[in-house]
Amino acid sequence: MTGQFNRLATCTILCFALAGVAWGQEAAGAELARDSWEPDHPEQAIDVAIALDTSGSMKSLTDAARLKLWEIVQELTLMEPAPTLRVALLSYGRKDQSQAGWVRLETDLTTDLDLVSERLFALDSEGGAEYVARVMQLALKGLSWTNSDEALKLVFIAGNEPADQDPLVNFRDMSDEARRKGIFVHAIFCGQPEHELAETWKELADRAQGQFASIDHRSGTVVVESPVDAELGALSAAINETFLPLGEEGVKRQEGVLQQDANAQKLSPAAAASRALVKASPLYSAEWDLVDALAAGKVDLVALQDSELPESLRGMSDTELALYLDEVTFARQALRQRIAELGEQRRRYVVEQMKARGLDDARAFDTAVRRALRERLAEKGW
Repeated sequence: MTGQFNRLATCTILCFALAGVAWGQEAAGAELARDSWEPDHPEQAIDVAIALDTSGSMKSLTDAARLKLWEIVQELTLMEPAPTLRVALLSYGRKDQSQAGWVRLETDLTTDLDLVSERLFALDSEGGAEYVARVMQLALKGLSWTNSDEALKLVFIAGNEPADQDPLVNFRDMSDEARRKGIFVHAIFCGQPEHELAETWKELADRAQGQFASIDHRSGTVVVESPVDAELGALSAAINETFLPLGEEGVKRQEGVLQQDANAQKLSPAAAASRALVKASPLYSAEWDLVDALAAGKVDLVALQDSELPESLRGMSDTELALYLDEVTFARQALRQRIAELGEQRRRYVVEQMKARGLDDARAFDTAVRRALRERLAEKGW
């Protein structure tokens, strides 16, 4: 059968479900076996690695990242052409990773933003050595960076201990290597900028062609709820009803969507609203879903077995299935359009409220990340 379907997503899914990396201190400096990635349009590729200090004193940093993950991603949803965004999550200062230099790769660079959220919510705050240089090394050598100088490659490292306390890996060497590889490393120091511990973070950022930022990780985060947040949350749930999972993997991924919806809602209506805006954008690709997989040319409807389809679609004729998919596609487009309209209303409301209430998020974690993203994107002509 033949049929025309509108393209609903521009991102290509590469899901790396890595729970951790066994990387002992004796292997410091060794290259990890990680393939680079070669997208069709490297000039539209954005790789972002986020490394968080998860030692006991940094619980509020992890909380801030959870609260603002979708707002940070939302920063990129209005870009044209739509980028291919991949995000990696790393943790350091982990009590359970002493043999790996106290660092762990939570997930490789992936377009599966729900996976990143899942791993972020699974982080705990314990206590281990906070080796900034070691997590830099893991980010530089252990991630599947886009294999092109045209791609934008960024690392954000946040913490509150000196960057030079790793006994085996020198942060200056790692900064120089980042510069050679065209990877910008942004240093986010959790404390006052004039504090003596901030000096090595400033040097790190300078050597790695990144930016230095100091944040108040305990009270710098600002959350503004809006009158349209509830409707955005409802529309996000409505989009879920249009997903048609392919096979067992699709069902599993759909369950993950629902879990991350619930995680965002537990944080605040504002977080759920930001997640809704991301889900309605091309950045949120769901190629485990029949509609998006067809739009991206990843599956052949004729070749699909009945067992790969959702139970509700099994037994349909080719004509019935094509008509149904057109209806679902139209419904999803309408939901996305409404979410975009409400998103603009929300943006204006938040700006007004920030000004009217004298709220200042200048020293928030998400502000530091978004500011650096904006400047790097502007430099590349976005």
